[in-house]
Amino acid sequence: MVVRSLASLVKTVYPSVEQERYLLPLIHTLVQRHRKNKTTIIGITGGQGTGKTTLSTFLQETLAQRGYKVGAFSLDDFYSSYAQRKRLAQQFPHNPFYHISRGLPGTHRVKALLKTLQALKAGKRASIPVFDKSLHGGKGDIAGTLSVPAALDFVIVEGWCLGIPPISVKKIFSICKKNKISLKELGATVPDAQVVLNFIKWYQPVWKSIDYWIMLRPATKGLHLKWRQQQEAELRRKTGRGMDDTEVKQFVKPYLSWTYVCYEEMRPQITLWLNGQHRIYRATKRVK
Repeated sequence: MVVRSLASLVKTVYPSVEQERYLLPLIHTLVQRHRKNKTTIIGITGGQGTGKTTLSTFLQETLAQRGYKVGAFSLDDFYSSYAQRKRLAQQFPHNPFYHISRGLPGTHRVKALLKTLQALKAGKRASIPVFDKSLHGGKGDIAGTLSVPAALDFVIVEGWCLGIPPISVKKIFSICKKNKISLKELGATVPDAQVVLNFIKWYQPVWKSIDYWIMLRPATKGLHLKWRQQQEAELRRKTGRGMDDTEVKQFVKPYLSWTYVCYEEMRPQITLWLNGQHRIYRATKRVK
């Protein structure tokens, strides 16, 4: 979805103390960094269920209320078609990272995403694809396009592996060991991880288009599954389609190792930490 409707109810998601302590200072920072007649690209990254879309909508609404022209979309909008992702899975039939229907590096239309960000940053109009996650039994497919107006002050893009950096195979196994994530249990081998790392290289020019990075990070990794199951239950309630809890569990597993690559290796300008109640309890800024 792009240029979401500005529902004032989103502000009630964040208690006033969170807004005053963490979010309004963040808004102030973004406004300070903005330059007249320039488009600032804001990237929101974080693991499964951390609330990237909610934060994106909050920022969009608040900035718009202050007179700025703001657009927003998700990395998910740039997923490849169902047919393309099916072929990818067939290309790597024994790689567990591509047994899930979407999400891992390699399942997005990277060139289209880069072209879109470059156009928006240049103050031009752009078209954003609409991706319907409920199609094909929750595997999703492209379902049209939406237009983003020109000359925006801010563009917010959010997504799971947004900003993921290139690392070595040795490093990914080290990160998993440190965070007690079992690649062996997943059935992932060194060559399997190398395939993902090869795809990650494609995304690096895209990340360079982003001016300010915000990371959402939970206190413990177990919260990712809990929150994603809640999201999918809401999708089933609204559309009657989507993954059940067992499918979500299998869907989340391959993400965890790469999620922690982002957590450990990225250097966002600010990290907002979340507790088990999905509340922001701490903010840490990057040391220059």
